[in-house]
Amino acid sequence: MARVAYLDSSAIVKLIVPEAESEALRAWLAERPLRATSAIARTEVMRAIRPEGSDAIAAARAIFLAVDLVSVSDSIMEAAAMLPPTTLRTLDAIHLATAVSIGEDLGAVVTYDHRMVEGATKLGLPTASPS
Repeated sequence: MARVAYLDSSAIVKLIVPEAESEALRAWLAERPLRATSAIARTEVMRAIRPEGSDAIAAARAIFLAVDLVSVSDSIMEAAAMLPPTTLRTLDAIHLATAVSIGEDLGAVVTYDHRMVEGATKLGLPTASPS
């Protein structure tokens, strides 16, 4: 059974704006068709890529149509509030609580943010940062 690749905003931006890891990430994802992210990623990513122009915005919209956008429910917000460590940033905590909500279907949290890797590792979640 295929497992879900949970993409945080740092990974999604690499699919839109060419960066050193972009090609490796695309190749890695080509073998993992099930993808999800938190609904907050849409705002995070759009804010980050707006300076790149209309082509980047169109690419972002296409990506968000192709992934499962997980709503930020009250239960996810409560879980995010209680996640260790207490130094975890708010949006990172929401991303990790969303990834936890996927349960046994989670294949990996795909991130290029060292704080997200650290937080996911402390929660026992597998991570991937293809490069």
